[in-house]
Amino acid sequence: MMLNKTVKEKTKPKRQAQAHKPILIQKGTPLPNNGTCKHYGKSYRWLKFPCCQRAFPCDTCHDIEVAGTHETLRANRTICGFCSTEQPCQSGSGGVVCVSCGKSMIASSSGSHWEGGRGCRDPIKMSRKDNRKRRLK
Repeated sequence: MMLNKTVKEKTKPKRQAQAHKPILIQKGTPLPNNGTCKHYGKSYRWLKFPCCQRAFPCDTCHDIEVAGTHETLRANRTICGFCSTEQPCQSGSGGVVCVSCGKSMIASSSGSHWEGGRGCRDPIKMSRKDNRKRRLK
């Protein structure tokens, strides 16, 4: 004898693509997470893209959000993560400093890497066979 059992299939509701609510950016108030995202945790700024006139924490977040709906152009404006001031993109090795609050929008490096011949290499702890031991002074 066969028993007919009706098995109720548990179906998960399909996850619909959630459109992110536009964030109201008010000058003088910090951005969410001070402008950082999961891709760049030390960048305290958002980028405003001329292709869609929208601001995103990084270019990767922009590409994920627009998902090929338009061609991505390079961002030409930045928004400070601490005070939400919109300003032109700065370039150069001097770092990116907000013109309004004066804070750095990029976290400084810890200085623990070999930088310019100095770095964190302690001559006392180095092997005497290392030819760079004497060059540090």
